[in-house]
Amino acid sequence: MLELGDDSKAERRAIGEHAAPRADAVIAVGDAAQSIADGAGERAVSLNDDKAAADWLRGHLAAGDVVLVKASRAARLDEIAAALT
Repeated sequence: MLELGDDSKAERRAIGEHAAPRADAVIAVGDAAQSIADGAGERAVSLNDDKAAADWLRGHLAAGDVVLVKASRAARLDEIAAALT
């Protein structure tokens, strides 16, 4: 979402606000995702990197749970999805 320029932080916060009432947890990975966590409030889990996110998810997911991984390819969060399979 870097392409949003000056609006990036506000738009990320809006994503967190939108996701929070629809999800059990909103996982925000990295410094750039902190605005998402801020918007998600108490449902947010802020983690430093994709390895930490995969580890957290492994410890909290149960069979049948659904995970949406949304990120730019530059963030390499596709590695989280691959780690969970």
